[in-house]
Amino acid sequence: MDWLEDSIFPLPFLDDPYTLTEEIARYDWWPQTQNQIQSPTIAAVAPPAAVNPKAITPKSELPKKRKFQSNPPAAQRRRTGNEGHNEKKTHGGVTGGSREARWAEQLLNPLAAAIESGNISRAQHLLYVLQELASPTGDPNHRLAFYGLQALTHCLSGGYAKAEPKGFRSALIKFHEVSPWFALPNCLANAAILSASAGAKRLHVVDAGVSHGVQWPTMLEALTRRPGGPPSMVKLTVVDAGSNGPFGSAPEGYDFGPQLMRYAKSIEVDLIVERGEMVERRRGGDEERVVVCAQFRAGRAGLGFLRAVREIEPDLVVLSEGEEEGEGEGLGFGRRAEVMWRFLESTSAAFKGRECEERRVMEGEAARVLEERREGGRERWKEKMEGLGFREEVFGEEVVEAGRALLRKYDGNWEMTFGSEGRVGLWWKGQAVSFCSLWKLARHKTTATAAVAAAGCGNGVRHY
Repeated sequence: MDWLEDSIFPLPFLDDPYTLTEEIARYDWWPQTQNQIQSPTIAAVAPPAAVNPKAITPKSELPKKRKFQSNPPAAQRRRTGNEGHNEKKTHGGVTGGSREARWAEQLLNPLAAAIESGNISRAQHLLYVLQELASPTGDPNHRLAFYGLQALTHCLSGGYAKAEPKGFRSALIKFHEVSPWFALPNCLANAAILSASAGAKRLHVVDAGVSHGVQWPTMLEALTRRPGGPPSMVKLTVVDAGSNGPFGSAPEGYDFGPQLMRYAKSIEVDLIVERGEMVERRRGGDEERVVVCAQFRAGRAGLGFLRAVREIEPDLVVLSEGEEEGEGEGLGFGRRAEVMWRFLESTSAAFKGRECEERRVMEGEAARVLEERREGGRERWKEKMEGLGFREEVFGEEVVEAGRALLRKYDGNWEMTFGSEGRVGLWWKGQAVSFCSLWKLARHKTTATAAVAAAGCGNGVRHY
């Protein structure tokens, strides 16, 4: 399927790494025809007799579905970790929303419990109430009710599965532009990879993440500004780390490899993109660097994936995951609903309450978390990685400053936090969202640094 155009737009270097030019933003190298993204529907459930929605629904939400107020008060202070490297901070009046206001969770959690216990009459009652309130538009409560109801009735179908390749790419790029959910981890990863490649003639990056190609143009452009120029050869191996879970799979026909190689050629980087498996590394000495970039995928791939990473003896592993705290026994539905709430609330702020196809695609895919049952938490990762012979590294101050600079372009409720052992956290309204960490084999210990001027983190996206 040839959906990539033959020509490539001449991409100018950006003087301001945090701003995309209008010319680049308009660049369209996809076919003009595409199907509209269809919103998933909720399975019909017959209402039980004598059900009164007012008996269970907060009165403030009954008259109409309110719009989410996305603009924070001017007095709210933007926090980007400038106060110091402390994991926990005082967050003032910024919270993740009071429990009283988050009525969707108060309905979904009892429904999940009723389904699990086999209480059919109560489940029917709650299903009917939720159907009356659920909507893919409106404030985060209505959206969470919509996606939660789909997950609990096994009707969830991800947004990506219904998006054409052009719509898929458009949603990814737009989301990176308006939200740091993925942009910040990608920025930190790119800066760390650039640092690891210093002095190497060959760079091999194993892509086990969820960027679907959006992360890499920025890194390639940064390599051209490396002292001495880019490596003589850059290889990107895209591995299958499991297609389940949010953002785990792309629509049929999507292949970023050919276009990415054309872009690399235009900036004089010798790039090879291939799809395959991690294989035993052939030692290239000091002339080669091997980096594994596992962004929000390793947790779903399992311990076998991490063992395969260990076997290739990488020079660096970049590991980013959600900051869930459901240790040991996996995440219950209530905890997963909290994760989804933070995504919906922050995304509503990112899009300033506006409805668009890109937002619908991203929210639909993120809702897959509601069906998952998996382990989470950074301490669990620490245990796994150390058990395989890795030790955690510290992000260099220049890398941290790049992250801070990037975060300033987003909503003021986002902030960075810092763990005592080096990991960088991304928080929304005082609540943990994700963490990014660096790992090396325990035989040597160094501090990861990067030339931020060359890193060009921007907003994590370069239009190519």
